[in-house]
This record gives sequence, C-alpha cells and structure tokens, in this order.
Amino acid sequence: MRRPLVHLDLPAPVDAEHPAPEQVSAPDWAEQIDGKQIEDEQAGDEQARADHVAARSREAAIARLSEPLAPVDRRTIGGHIRRDDQHPVPAAMLTLISQRGQQVSRTTADGSGSYTLEPPAPGSYVLIVSADGHQPTAVNVTVRNDGAHQLDVTLSGSSEVSGVVRTTTHEPVPDATVSVTDLHGDVAGTAVTAADGTYTCHGMPAGTYTLVAVAARMRPTATTLTVPDSGRLRFDITLAPMAVLSGTVRADGRTVRDARVTVLNLSGDTVGTARTDEYGRYTVTGLPAGEYTVAVRGYSMVTDQVTITGGADHNLRLGFDEYAQVQ
Repeated sequence: MRRPLVHLDLPAPVDAEHPAPEQVSAPDWAEQIDGKQIEDEQAGDEQARADHVAARSREAAIARLSEPLAPVDRRTIGGHIRRDDQHPVPAAMLTLISQRGQQVSRTTADGSGSYTLEPPAPGSYVLIVSADGHQPTAVNVTVRNDGAHQLDVTLSGSSEVSGVVRTTTHEPVPDATVSVTDLHGDVAGTAVTAADGTYTCHGMPAGTYTLVAVAARMRPTATTLTVPDSGRLRFDITLAPMAVLSGTVRADGRTVRDARVTVLNLSGDTVGTARTDEYGRYTVTGLPAGEYTVAVRGYSMVTDQVTITGGADHNLRLGFDEYAQVQ
C-alpha cells in the first residue's frame, strides 16, 4: 500500500555570501509626494490645453479681421453749399426733417462747404440750410432705398450795403453805378442809384470789400469797407464833378489840325493833353472843377486862362509862325 504524496513549501536555500534583498515597504510621506506630482502634472496639462485654445481663438479673430468687409448699403445725401457767386459757404448748418416736421439728421458743412447726411429710411424729406450772413432756405429731397443722393444748395446773402451818392455840393447823383467786389476781385453786389441818389447792394456776407462808384461827368471813386456780422452797413458816397474841356484851334481864320493842346493846373502841372482833329477840334476829359491854363503848340505859343465848373467850350486863336511853317 502506497503512501500519499505530501507537498511541502520549504524555504529557499540561503546563500551566505549573497543574501536575498530585504523587502522594505514605502513610507506614507512617499505616497503623498507621488500623489502631489500627479496632480501637478494634471494641472499643467489643463493649463496647456487652455493656452492652446486661447491661441487658436486669437488666430481665428485675426483671420476674421483680415477678411474684406462685406459692402454695406448706405443712404446718404451729400453735396456742397455755395453762394450766388459759387464761392463755398463754410460752417453752414443743415437739418433734415420728415414730412411731419421731426428732425431725423443734422450736420455742419466743412470749410469747403461740403456736407453728408444719413437719413434713417427711404422717403421724402425737407432739407433746411442756414448760415450766418445768408438767407436760410428749404429744399424737398426724396431718398431711395440705397445709394448716394447729390444735392447742391445755393444760399443768398442777407447782408446789404446802402447809402446815398452825392456831389461835393450835396446834390444827389442819379444813375450812378455802385459795385462791390470781394478780396478776390469778384463782384459781390451791384446797384444803380435812384433819382434821389440812393442805392442798395444785397447779398453780401460779412467781410471786407471794395466799393466803386461811377457816374457820368464824375470822377470815379473806390473805397475799402467792411460789412459787419450784423449784415447791414450804411455808406454814403461823394463824387467830385469831372469837367470836359473842348473847343477849336484857329489861326488867321483857319482851323488848325494836329495842334497839341495842354491843360495845366494852378501849380503848373499838366493834367490833360489832346491833339486837334482835321477840323481843329479838341477835347480834354477827366478834369476836376477848377481853374486851368490852356497852352497850344503848332504855331507860336499861345496861352489863355479858363475856369471850368462842369463843362466848358473854349476856342483858341493862334498867331502865324513863319519859322514853324518852314520847319
């Protein structure tokens, strides 16, 4: 009868020279360090992912900004504000109102008179334009669904220069022409005096101008004046009479052609000259009223005294000069 086999776990033989290493368990503080390291690594991964997402968002935003903008339909009313002489009206005020009188847009023209308004919707509006020294105006305007509407507006000046044109003896001068020019030489206003010498030039904004008055048989006058911001200026004008001296030059009963007539004032200065025509007639214009000396050369010198008060006809008689005839 066999005996049953029995398995016994025997300890391994011990090598005296090379003992087996002793199994040592890790302390608790080591497990804590390993856990903290794992948490830090996880946190670092999350921050990296967040930074990556932020970077991608910035790149996408920059890409969107670099894309061309889609065109936007705009309803605009634009143009220029000018005076009657086509000069710009800077700083003009523009107000756009609806048909019910409600303000829907407002702007100010720039230094060149240019402006732009943006109505809120298509339809019919009224544009009101005003500026200092000018008469306000209102214009109907219809706005389409989109696009720009060009509308130039002309403003008339509300300023005026008025006065009376008289002679040096305080007599009124009718039918005198009064012109006002700006600093560029452009005519800003003109008027013709009435029977009582009064005149009025309309449509000039505040500024500096040159006023010129001209009348028949009167010496022209030019004056610099300034129209105030109030827009009204009274300026009276005095014109000095301009005499015309005319006559005939004769010698021995015959008229003398191509004789030189010289007019001198009391100081001996020459103020006018003329030559006789084929009939011996001469005319000297542009002489203020006063006393003069008339000298004629063609034969022997002859002088005579003449007094001019407005117009004069003075005949002269020359003596025969044999030397002049020979020459």
